[in-house]
Amino acid sequence: MPLQIMTILAFILSYLAGAIPFGVLAGKLCGVDVRSIGSGNIGATNVYRALGPKVGIPVFILDVLKGVAGPLIARALLGEKAYVEIALCGLLVAVGHVFSVFLKFKGGKAIATGLGVFGALSFPVAVACLALWGLVLLITRMVSAASVAACLAAPFACWFFQVPAPYFAVMALIAVVAFLKHIPNLKRIAAGTEPKLGERKIAKTESETPTGVTAK
Repeated sequence: MPLQIMTILAFILSYLAGAIPFGVLAGKLCGVDVRSIGSGNIGATNVYRALGPKVGIPVFILDVLKGVAGPLIARALLGEKAYVEIALCGLLVAVGHVFSVFLKFKGGKAIATGLGVFGALSFPVAVACLALWGLVLLITRMVSAASVAACLAAPFACWFFQVPAPYFAVMALIAVVAFLKHIPNLKRIAAGTEPKLGERKIAKTESETPTGVTAK
């Protein structure tokens, strides 16, 4: 198969892998639309708050794994030295998560999926960002604050570990997108209304509370 076709195939598969809305699918299996609960986000944090750790943790793992999938697809189809294409597949899997074709080009905030991309492109960068995320979460008990801290640290971690330029560019871009998606959270933190980990979930509105789910 010609290289150009292989490259296009890798790009398409990476985007589609990222676009799989595991949070929404998990919610539907439980009879709940997670988009109508809490923050309305499809990511693992909102799923965790809405449906508990037995659903939230698997969704987090699956979102991370689909982030890993993008660069792995590129490596499998194009080889280990296709640095630019590998980086672009990492970007496309994150784009798929944030702008999912299956959700009318809406989606999540690319934290878990971004972590997967980071892990596939540079494992030390992923570990450093995850460690900082865990530390900030431990101090603040706010997933959003931990995520923002990890986003801000990502470019510095890339510089410190001297990742290849295409990887640096893509990881920095994913971090910027994830940071921008968290601006509403930053406003709630400033207002003192951002929920902390362990607090009970609240339906977006009383009328939107799904069948079988009680607003708390």
